[in-house]
Amino acid sequence: MTGPASVTVALLISLVVAGCASSGNESIADATGETVSSQIIKGRTRQTDVRRLYGDPMKTSFASNGNESWEYEFSRMHSKPTNFIPYVNLVHSGAEGDKKSLVVFFDKQKIVQDYTMSTSKVEVSRGLITR
Repeated sequence: MTGPASVTVALLISLVVAGCASSGNESIADATGETVSSQIIKGRTRQTDVRRLYGDPMKTSFASNGNESWEYEFSRMHSKPTNFIPYVNLVHSGAEGDKKSLVVFFDKQKIVQDYTMSTSKVEVSRGLITR
């Protein structure tokens, strides 16, 4: 394919590729509550096992009693269609997608005491009109 048709196909492919982005810990990208519950067992799974499964946490917190929590996050965003419309994108543009979060709580012996896995919709708007 050559000529205007190939330019059009190349432009469409570049728009689709440019319209997606992800950030965070890839190890939880496809995780669900069911997959996490099959991998983490409260009272048995050790901190080293969690690190082997999910890598280093994005955030670590310590409680006054010596317990520790690790947080993992992953976001997958897609550009809104208005981003690609000249002039309209000045008024309203942005991205929308899903955010996953896994928080694991350890006791002083570095054993999992609890965890929570959640997924939420996220939206980023910019331009003259934002929500």
